[in-house]
Amino acid sequence: MENKTYMRLGALFMITAAAIYTLERCVKVIAYATIYANEPGAEAGRLMNDFSMFGSFFTNFFVWFFLLVGFVLLAFGFPARR
Repeated sequence: MENKTYMRLGALFMITAAAIYTLERCVKVIAYATIYANEPGAEAGRLMNDFSMFGSFFTNFFVWFFLLVGFVLLAFGFPARR
């Protein structure tokens, strides 16, 4: 394969990792919002101030795996200096 193909695949893997991470956070916010909406007497700002519900960046295996593969492919796509 050409160097451009490796670079494109690396960028695609990194974008996919970002999309998975974003979708995961959106689903968690919606899930916790429905829980807090059904809770009587819930504080309105409590959900957005509680960032512990998200966990860390590397809790999802696919996010860091896609980032690692994307970085390796992207680095492999750059030609070596001669």
